[in-house]
Amino acid sequence: MRIVQVWPELEPGDAGKAALDFIQALSQQGHEPVVISAGGALVARLKLHGIQHIQLPLNKKPLWSQPLVRRLTNILAGLQADIIHVHGRLAALLTSRAWRRMDDVNRPGLVTHVDSNRAPSRRDAGVIAGERVIATSLGVANQLQAHYGKKMVSPASVIPWGVGAKEFDRSKPISGQWHLRLLNNYPQLEGKNWWLYSGDLSLEGELGFFLQGLAYSVRGREDIMGLVIGKQQKDDLRYIRKLELYAQELGLEGRVLFLGARQDMRELYASSQVLVSLARPYEPCGRNAMAALAMGCPVIAYKDTCAGEVLAHCFPEGIVERKNVEALSEAALALTDRLVKIEFHSFYNEDLVKQTVNLYHELLDRP
Repeated sequence: MRIVQVWPELEPGDAGKAALDFIQALSQQGHEPVVISAGGALVARLKLHGIQHIQLPLNKKPLWSQPLVRRLTNILAGLQADIIHVHGRLAALLTSRAWRRMDDVNRPGLVTHVDSNRAPSRRDAGVIAGERVIATSLGVANQLQAHYGKKMVSPASVIPWGVGAKEFDRSKPISGQWHLRLLNNYPQLEGKNWWLYSGDLSLEGELGFFLQGLAYSVRGREDIMGLVIGKQQKDDLRYIRKLELYAQELGLEGRVLFLGARQDMRELYASSQVLVSLARPYEPCGRNAMAALAMGCPVIAYKDTCAGEVLAHCFPEGIVERKNVEALSEAALALTDRLVKIEFHSFYNEDLVKQTVNLYHELLDRP
């Protein structure tokens, strides 16, 4: 099956990695993906795997879009694809216009993809124009149904982004050299139980609540350390200092480390006692929770998030009540103090690509 994947751009980051993983998994399963995007640093990775890329400025609203739509129409017609699968609000708007200009008897099936909650807008016209719409979480699907249910061909199908089975393979041991380097850099971690936090790094968001829960938990417990992972706002050293001062006010001096963005998440998941993955209601991305569970690390999350949806399938004991410090503390301490066996399944890229391909077939096989 030839599948045209339309993305705004292919730059490093969560969206770029999700795009790359998905496109490569399609190719590995015997399909022929062709990618159209505005380009980016990850295009070289596609070409390395022999995947065709066509560059078009689909990430910025043009002053006059008709020439771009005509060009996109000609490209899509020449590719003779079975499916067009488009990601992003503006890219979907331009692609849906191009798709409508094609011969309605022989044109490919059109699938649109929505991976975030946002306020309704006229710019969503392209997103809801898909013959099938994919939402990455139940919260996103419910929002689409509430605002656009009468305009969509059918309710959105929920297919989250997954994680790579090879990248997060818990059967592969963690390098002793990695562990030694980490302890050399942070000797205070020696002999401690590590609680990872991954999420919004604003004190007005869930990070402040995590720090409160950590402070509540470490009373009388000398064995617990909090590790905060993620890129701070604009890499502002003053903001990092603000986080450290707040932690000191809570009595967490020497009990929490702000590690910034990391490239060794596989090792951190495998070596930590728990991941606390907190987010706003119906936050769409739960890949950090999936990756941690795949590595055998227990996860704590709110029910009304994508991470919570993952836990409902794989690890329901990790779901806690929103903004309940005692519940968070009790859950994290219980998971720290007992051996937990996690059966992670159904959220690997390979499984979710198969679900997506099944949706393609349903679309192509329609009367």
